[in-house]
Amino acid sequence: MLSKIKSRLRKKEIEKIIYDAEVQSGYANMSVEEIYERVNKYLNWSELEDIIEDIRSGMKKSDIYEPYLSYEAITIIRNAEDKSLPVYRILEELKNISEAIEKAKSKLIQMIIMPIFTFIATVILADYVLHKIATTLLATKLIKAPFYLPFLMKFFIPINFLFLGLFIFFVVIKPDYTPIVKNIFKELEGVRILNTTRLFYMANIPIEDIILYVEETSKGGIKKAFSSVDTNLEGFLEALGSILKLTDVASLESAFYTGKFRDTLFSLAERKLRELGVFVESIAATANIAALGLIVIPLILLIVPYF
Repeated sequence: MLSKIKSRLRKKEIEKIIYDAEVQSGYANMSVEEIYERVNKYLNWSELEDIIEDIRSGMKKSDIYEPYLSYEAITIIRNAEDKSLPVYRILEELKNISEAIEKAKSKLIQMIIMPIFTFIATVILADYVLHKIATTLLATKLIKAPFYLPFLMKFFIPINFLFLGLFIFFVVIKPDYTPIVKNIFKELEGVRILNTTRLFYMANIPIEDIILYVEETSKGGIKKAFSSVDTNLEGFLEALGSILKLTDVASLESAFYTGKFRDTLFSLAERKLRELGVFVESIAATANIAALGLIVIPLILLIVPYF
């Protein structure tokens, strides 16, 4: 288990090194293997040594980097190699996009995990208090205890964990069933797909490959939408209706007929990426209300028997 975690962390570090090396190589007009050598002089990693040797042997970078980079990055590099295009600017953009989306996802995960841990702590504490008070009531008979109190004492934790299970199911496992959560993840997917499409356009990747990429890297309704359309620009616009506001789709469609599609797509993608941080902060209030609602459940079950 520990070795798997270390391997995953190492892979993440190598991914960052590859991005930085390719970008620095492009701007500094240095060979990328020279940059790897300088880095590996301090790290002495066998993986970097293998990368250096593979580059020198003439192996394609898309094959060398495949174990470390994302689907998007490998697709861009492979296409650039076939057409002799420089990729460092596109990879720099891809790195920035990936970091922004990962940061947003991390915040969203924190918003989900914190209420769950708080709920578990509240349930354990409330169960302890319930047993203390209920045991006293049943023993002294000073106050008539409700008939269901023994049942509640026995099943207090399972009942609350049932509510927790429903929360996890509708928020984490099947967010498509919860409109608010569905819209949050749809917005994130919209940012990812639009900005990756922008980069694919920069790398001269055809629209049919872009549609295939979205289909292979998406889930649920989005995957279904992109898998059922024609592999052309009209089909792409139709499928975008599953992740974008209708006004945005209409704007792209108008741009398609006026020959401004590329510019409009780039502008929309960049705006969505800029506003991503604001979007995540805006849903913090909703997350706080959901957390409060979750925590209130065991407290209500705790005090109900005494009314």
